[in-house]
Amino acid sequence: MGEIKKMRDKHRIPKILNELERIWKANPDFRLGQLIVAVAKPKELCPEVFYIEDEDLMNGLLKFDNRKELETEKPIAIPNRKKYSNVSRIDPKELTIELLEKFIAEIKISNKNIVITPINLMQLNGAPVSDQTWLLNQKPRVKKLKKLLVELKENGILIERESKQDFCGIKEIGYDIKK
Repeated sequence: MGEIKKMRDKHRIPKILNELERIWKANPDFRLGQLIVAVAKPKELCPEVFYIEDEDLMNGLLKFDNRKELETEKPIAIPNRKKYSNVSRIDPKELTIELLEKFIAEIKISNKNIVITPINLMQLNGAPVSDQTWLLNQKPRVKKLKKLLVELKENGILIERESKQDFCGIKEIGYDIKK
């Protein structure tokens, strides 16, 4: 029998894509294949990769995934989230335990199995959490949300997970909603 291989860590993907995006935006005249070859520095030339036009690469990606056109990723929708303040837009000083309790209650009602972390809460509101520059500017908000999540744990609303979440290199304590 063949050896069973461990699946690669899927958490590496956002880190690599964020760095690729940062470098590509700084060098917009590069084609993606050209950038990958320039970074990888292969021993043998790869003209098929180096010279591929981005549109041809996109078509290949869509064919690989058996789709005909590009679909944009939609944020996870929480029913009636609009009736509550957006935790990713209001002033961090205005974030309260009551606001978060209502938000957690909506998540619970939705029956979605979501790990509760500051970044996940912001993502549920449609925040651009994969943009590291934006995320770095959210330190006061993340700090306040962490503090409030600890309070919710102490109040018996959340249960702390044993393992930490890793998002783009940021370690977060994850919580489950108490049933």
